[in-house]
Amino acid sequence: MSDTSTTHAHIAYELVDETEPKVVVIEFLSPTVADPNHARELGEQLRSLLRPDWPRQYVIDFKNVRSLGSTSFGEIAAFVRDVRHEGGQVQVCGLDPMVQLGATLIGLDDQAEFAPSRQAAIHACVELGQWAPSAV
Repeated sequence: MSDTSTTHAHIAYELVDETEPKVVVIEFLSPTVADPNHARELGEQLRSLLRPDWPRQYVIDFKNVRSLGSTSFGEIAAFVRDVRHEGGQVQVCGLDPMVQLGATLIGLDDQAEFAPSRQAAIHACVELGQWAPSAV
């Protein structure tokens, strides 16, 4: 079976304060998402986290990422735009310097806040106000 015909799990998520979730923390399982087919899978997996009964505050932790292709960056940027369109926000953290350069080049820093750590990103999301279910 070819690598492009198998769906890969590229991300995992965690709801912060599961009894009354306030933040969805997303982390990458794949250190590299460069293939366009895998990038589309990544986009689908990210969009699956836009749920009406979940918080609209997201943290994307890039700590395990070493390389992303342009299509992957595009999928991440589209996810961030979708979150913002629904009134939410995205904090990113754990960026390797080269990955941060790519994120900056596509303008992700104009759409999402870059936090120095995962804990700082979660804290910033919680501080932004009351959680309300998204309207997705």
